[in-house]
Amino acid sequence: MSSEARHESLMRLREAGVRLIADLGLSTYPDVDALCHHLGELRERPIVLMPVKLRASDPCGMWIVARNEDLVFYDKDTTRAHQEHIIMHEVGHIISCHRGSGMLDDASARLLFPSLDPALVRDMLMRATYDDVQEQEAEVIAYLLSQHIVPESAVPERTPESSTLDQIARLLG
Repeated sequence: MSSEARHESLMRLREAGVRLIADLGLSTYPDVDALCHHLGELRERPIVLMPVKLRASDPCGMWIVARNEDLVFYDKDTTRAHQEHIIMHEVGHIISCHRGSGMLDDASARLLFPSLDPALVRDMLMRATYDDVQEQEAEVIAYLLSQHIVPESAVPERTPESSTLDQIARLLG
């Protein structure tokens, strides 16, 4: 694929992602936990965040569809910013309704459920891998979701003086 065709493809994914996020009517959230909680309420299906110890050869994150909830596994030993990106990427798969095209490998199955036969885990979870377009879409959605995370510490405290300054800035701006 040429770089121009790739750019156009990514722009279409971004436009579709913007529409998808807009349809959800999201607000801003102090952290990714609050965002996931709200999305779970909207979907009437909780998103449960599951920190796990991962090796460098393991996937950074994984979404598992359980009977009554969605489980998002992420590396507990990486930075908080990376954890949040992993979570939002997996949530991107969730809200994009991805279902995958391959199978959960033995190493990942053992990571999730070390005492169970990987074949049994695959049968229980019916988990699959994703194609490149789905991965790109999940990345775009992760980026768009990140724009809805505004830590409370980043929001300046409103004082009568700042309110007046805001009004003056709007008039001059």
